[in-house]
Amino acid sequence: MGVGTLMFLLLLFKRNKKQGDFYFLGWILVTLGQIAFYEVTIYRFAIEGFLAIVVFGLPLLGAPMLFLYIQSLTGHLITPKLLITHLGVYVAYVLLFFALQQKDDITLIAINGFFEPTAQSPWWMYHYAVPLAISGLVYCTWDLVLLNTHRKRIRDFFSFEERINLKWVSYVVNSYFMLFLSTSFLVFGAVQFQLFPIEKAFAFVAICLSFMMIAFGFYGFRQTAVFSNREFQQLTSSNSVDTTARKASYSKSGLTPEKVKSLAHRLKTYMETEKPFLNEDLSLPLLAEQSEISRPYLSQIINQEYQMNFYDFVNRYRVEEAKERLISEDHKHLSVLGIAFDCGFKSKSSFNRYFKKYSGVSPSEFKNQPQ
Repeated sequence: MGVGTLMFLLLLFKRNKKQGDFYFLGWILVTLGQIAFYEVTIYRFAIEGFLAIVVFGLPLLGAPMLFLYIQSLTGHLITPKLLITHLGVYVAYVLLFFALQQKDDITLIAINGFFEPTAQSPWWMYHYAVPLAISGLVYCTWDLVLLNTHRKRIRDFFSFEERINLKWVSYVVNSYFMLFLSTSFLVFGAVQFQLFPIEKAFAFVAICLSFMMIAFGFYGFRQTAVFSNREFQQLTSSNSVDTTARKASYSKSGLTPEKVKSLAHRLKTYMETEKPFLNEDLSLPLLAEQSEISRPYLSQIINQEYQMNFYDFVNRYRVEEAKERLISEDHKHLSVLGIAFDCGFKSKSSFNRYFKKYSGVSPSEFKNQPQ
C-alpha cells in the first residue's frame, strides 16, 4: 500500500501530464482500492451494504482503466462516449446489485475478500462474481490484440522498437490473465474442496496485485505515448496491416509505375549517399522530410517496390553498413557493439537478431571469417 501510494503521488505531481497519465493514475487508484479491500475484509473487519458492492466491483473499473491507458499510449482517440461506455459497466454493476439487495431485503456483507452466500441466499448471490470474471477475460484478450496490432504498426512507422513496442505492458496484461486463472482455481479449490482457507486465496490476490503495481508503476512512470492521435490516424489510413486494402489504396494514390520506379531510385540513391539510417531515431515522417518524398508516397514505395515495411527497410541498410565496417581497417579499433551503435541500432539484441537474419551468421562470426 505504501509503495502504491507513493507512486500515485509521484505521478499526480508529475509535470506535463498526458492523457494516458490520467488513466494510469486511475488504474493505480483502483488497484490500491482493491488491495485495501482485501486487507480490510481479511484481517480487520467486514464491509456491508452499498460500500461493500462499490469496493468489491472495483476489478470492473481496473480492467477498463488499463485498456484505456493502452489505447492512449498507442494513439487512439478516447472520446467521452468511449469513456462512458467502458466505465459505465462498473456503475451498472454497482446499481444492479444494490437494487437486488434492496429488493430481497438483505444486506451484502464482504468478509475474507468476498460475499459468502448462505442456504437462504437468493439465486443471484451465487453469480455475483461472474461479471468480474467475464470482464477480466474479455479485457485481457482485447488488450493483447491491441498490443499485437500496435507492434505490427510501429514497423511501418519507426526504424526501432526499443521503448515503443510496449512489451512491458504485455507482461502486465499476461500477469493479469495468469492472476485471473490462478484466482479462479484457488477460489474453486477453497469453496468446493476446502483445500485451504478461502481468505488465503484472496490474500494471494492482494500480494500479486501489489507486485504488479510496483512493476507497472516503475515502467509506466517513464513511458510516453508512442503515437499522437494525428500520427495514428495517418498511419492507419495508409499503412493498414490488411494487404488487400493497402493495394487498393495504392491504386488510387496517383503514382504511375514509372513514377514509382523513379522515386524508388531516388530513395535508393539518397539512402546510399546520405545514409540517414545512421540516425537511431529515424522514422517514416523524418525520412520523408529529409528525402523530400511525401510520406504517403514513401510508404507506398517501400511497401510496394521493396516489399518491406519501414522497419525492415531501414535495418537492412544498417546491417549492410555494419558488414562493411566490421571488415574495414578503419574501424578495427571499434568493438562489434560500438559498430552496431554507430550504424543506428539501439540495442545489442536487435543488432544480433537482424544481422543474423540478413547475413546468416552472427556479427562476431562474420568479423572473424576469412574475407
